[in-house]
Amino acid sequence: MATQEDIESHYDVDNDFFALFLDDKYRAYTCAVWENADNLVQAQVNKFNRLCDYANIKSGDSVIDVGCGWGGLLVYIAEQYQNTKAYGVTLSSNQASYINTLNKKNVSADNLSWEDVPVPEKKFDAMVCVCAIEHFATFEQSEAGLQREVYNKFFDWCLDVTTPTAQLGIQSIVITRHAENLKELRGAKYLRDKVFPGSALASISDIQAAIVDRYEVSKATTVGIDYVRTLQEWDNRLEFHKDKIIARYGEDLFTHYKIYFSSAIDCFASGYWDVFQVSLKRAKPIRAFMP
Repeated sequence: MATQEDIESHYDVDNDFFALFLDDKYRAYTCAVWENADNLVQAQVNKFNRLCDYANIKSGDSVIDVGCGWGGLLVYIAEQYQNTKAYGVTLSSNQASYINTLNKKNVSADNLSWEDVPVPEKKFDAMVCVCAIEHFATFEQSEAGLQREVYNKFFDWCLDVTTPTAQLGIQSIVITRHAENLKELRGAKYLRDKVFPGSALASISDIQAAIVDRYEVSKATTVGIDYVRTLQEWDNRLEFHKDKIIARYGEDLFTHYKIYFSSAIDCFASGYWDVFQVSLKRAKPIRAFMP
């Protein structure tokens, strides 16, 4: 798993820095859904709506968001579903502090790994996990073929902390194939080494293998092409604030994010990477009967 140091090397630059290119309302740092949307906020709301539906969230539920970022989805859940308690965990201390200073009713977060979340006395009624699975297995574990053991452990933990009827709404970047050219290799290497150290992408089959006898797929879709537009929107906002970013954070950081966005756009536009959204419900034991 990516360490807290790995996560904070990326996410703890400065909360105000990310506000310069993310959406103005939710500060969502994951792929949006652009169907019937003409702006970044609406596209992020579209994603929130889908994942809340996938997790079957209802008023009065207790919901956990694993890898909650700056809490946009937590706030959305608390606002849209009456008397719902929205709790998030993140390895970024800046993100957790930001969420807890929002003073939003029924919204809270801890600077924790999911592995360190104790089984609550009242288990969670629903779970969302948006682009956090990418950080669960290291590149070295993936290279050694050990990534599925990590995902097995995660889904076992999900079973432990949720009610028997709880559903999971998950979004994850996935790798679809081997790189086919030098451009893809260079882009992916830059993202692995310079942007998200300590992290490796799962494949859809990795996730499918990890849920066997634990969860079954209720709904699923892929929206990788939507990440191209999301990244382009972030890049446009980065350019708009170029002078402010360079003055406050330096030209190296600005250039780093330009390369990061460009590399990621190439990976999603070519289909080398995709975004998998899935609704999971607890698997029922299968009983075989002889005639």
